[in-house]
Amino acid sequence: MKKLWGFFKKEIIGLIRDPVLLIAVMVMPAVQLILYSGAITLEANNLRLAVDVAPGDFVMEKVYNHAIGSGWFIRADASVRDPVAAVQSGAADVAIVAPAGGLTRSIARGDGQIQILIDSMNILKAQSIEGYLQGIVLSAVGESGYVLPASPIKFDLRILFNPELNTKWFIVPSLIAILVFLSLLILITISITKEKETGTIETLVSAPISKYDIILGKVLPYIAVTFIIMMSIVAIGLMVYKIPFVGSWTLFIIGFFVFCVPASGISVLLANYTKTQQQALLGVVIVAFLALMLSGAIIPTENMPRVLQYISYSNPLSHYAYMVRNLMLKGNDIAYFTRQCMVMLCGGAIIWFIAIKKFKTTL
Repeated sequence: MKKLWGFFKKEIIGLIRDPVLLIAVMVMPAVQLILYSGAITLEANNLRLAVDVAPGDFVMEKVYNHAIGSGWFIRADASVRDPVAAVQSGAADVAIVAPAGGLTRSIARGDGQIQILIDSMNILKAQSIEGYLQGIVLSAVGESGYVLPASPIKFDLRILFNPELNTKWFIVPSLIAILVFLSLLILITISITKEKETGTIETLVSAPISKYDIILGKVLPYIAVTFIIMMSIVAIGLMVYKIPFVGSWTLFIIGFFVFCVPASGISVLLANYTKTQQQALLGVVIVAFLALMLSGAIIPTENMPRVLQYISYSNPLSHYAYMVRNLMLKGNDIAYFTRQCMVMLCGGAIIWFIAIKKFKTTL
């Protein structure tokens, strides 16, 4: 125990003595959470709208005014008069084209139709435009005094766990999991690789201590540091973005330490194959990018091909991101929590077995 405490003090003191690394480790995750939460959004806003309005077509004018007033759309460049050409040239994201004679006359004849041209280079934006305009057109036509055919089915729609459909409620929990993983990966990998690059690893492996003491001495201090980082960015998410936390703090903390098992194992395994800090940073970028893309934290795994879904099931970050989101937004589902923890522990055991086997204790 004294050996581990000595390692612990050595790593913490080394971190404190490096002000650049200390700021990068303790401050940057909070900055990243704030910046990414504001920058990453699944909502489409400031959509440039072009409309072909014939003289006297007050229904189309009302549709246009409703769209601009909704806050989702802005006026497209007026210099391009043809709405089709506006979308073609990139001056507009969407164009609404009325039928011959105008939308008002078309509705009066009983065959009201409009053509909506959407730039689908961005599929998420295109899907949002379609949903926005459907509601806007129906509202504008109804306010104009025209009776729309009633649907034979009425829907009683209830939005659970995110009633405001706020993108940040999805993004922030995911970013918490991502930043925790990045902190562990960077700190542990760089710490071990730094010992190799400076030659001090030779002193450690020649000392009368086992490789388990060396590994734990390198891992445990940074798990403690990452725990502080996690709590700070969770506090920012709760206070700045008003993210709800309906689950158990006890389960949340237990889930963090369970995730540390595979995450720290990946860090040690990566450090076995790097000799310089530049190599370590390159390895961190590659591993972090692959883990992020196949985690479901940003891109839902359900949308991936079946082969990639199977790969994502073996990704510890995938299980941790879903666990964090589930605890914060849904609450305590013990069965779900236990299942995710067991998968991470089993995966962590395999990773640690390989990492310890690869860890060299000879000069």
